[in-house]
Amino acid sequence: MSHPTSVFITRLRSLQPSPVVGCYTPATIGQLTQSLGRQVFAAGGTLLESGGTGSQAWAELALRGAPVDVERLTLPAAPGPGPGAILAGIGREYGYVLAAMPTEPLDRDESLRLYDVFWSSEPAAFVVLADLFGADLPREVLNRLQNLRALPSTALLSLATDVLDFSARQHAALGVANRSVNERLRNHEDQTRMIVHDMRAPLHTLLISIKALQRQRFDPDSQQELLSVATDSANYLLNLTETVLDSARLETSNWSLKRQPIRLVTLVQGVCEPLELAARPGQPQLRRAIADDLPVVWLDRGLMERVLTNLVTNAIKYTPPSGEIVVSAQIAHAGHALELRVHDSGAGIPPEALDHIFERFYQARADDRRNGTGLGLYFCRLAVEAHGGSIAAQSAVGQGSTFTILLPLTEEG
Repeated sequence: MSHPTSVFITRLRSLQPSPVVGCYTPATIGQLTQSLGRQVFAAGGTLLESGGTGSQAWAELALRGAPVDVERLTLPAAPGPGPGAILAGIGREYGYVLAAMPTEPLDRDESLRLYDVFWSSEPAAFVVLADLFGADLPREVLNRLQNLRALPSTALLSLATDVLDFSARQHAALGVANRSVNERLRNHEDQTRMIVHDMRAPLHTLLISIKALQRQRFDPDSQQELLSVATDSANYLLNLTETVLDSARLETSNWSLKRQPIRLVTLVQGVCEPLELAARPGQPQLRRAIADDLPVVWLDRGLMERVLTNLVTNAIKYTPPSGEIVVSAQIAHAGHALELRVHDSGAGIPPEALDHIFERFYQARADDRRNGTGLGLYFCRLAVEAHGGSIAAQSAVGQGSTFTILLPLTEEG
């Protein structure tokens, strides 16, 4: 006859000597069963298991600790068994019984549930097992149950060492994870404030321009100037919003690249021509050096256009009117990759910033508001890496910067 886990636990708690009692996580129970398996199944044996959440996983771990093959038997489930699980290891000389009853979950995640655990290697515990489940056990297993001895003190000490070591490592790992989470939360708060701050100015500019157009009559030139200011502000806000959302999707790999065959000269032309047409007085010269015979590369066109636009517009910001920006491309790595470069003769990047400029929300010059949110280069890195490529920067203060993108030349796929 089968019985619920609660009945088995009630019988165990009344034993003398008392069983070991603790409140464990599923991971700790797994470590305990694995350590018990190494002690009990040195020469083989039988593992009994009875239903309940996690019992199969713990049984697998118990067998993983055994150096030889172990027979595995499933005890019949009791009518309306409820929660909980029972494991019993019956070796040639030693054995153990273990019962686990779940407490209230801390979260929907099963790994965060706690269990009240009762386990013993004393002969009295095997008597309880035989009394409750004997009718369902093979005669040979019942005979071995009557001759099992308690684990020696040296084995129990080794077992305690294993579990304590595992718990200490878990505690240390949780401490590190907790610090990391707290740091990320603080960073997100700072980043949210930064984004809101950067959105406020263009929003005010946009609203002021619209109100001015509504209330006043302007000559065509003044009207066009106001519309241009409003358009610039709206485009900035749109770009910021898309960059934040797309960076989040790329971070979680929740982006399906829409690859298509692209000629690099067409891609560069599509990015540079609008910037050349919209060039203002005092803007540095933008030059293209792309050969027509470069091989076709499979890219997500929209994504890579935004990457190149970010790099070129950044170069325009920091290059004086007398300077020059050059977009070039060539075959690299013995024909296996395409190298795309954006070089400027601008202010350059401080050495201490070069290792960090592709990090999220990093700003090389915190006091220079032209930097925006610090998301642009971070987005570029994510987008290029999503294509299986890489991006790097070389720079010297006062001598300009060169951003190099390497893209693998692969067929569609």
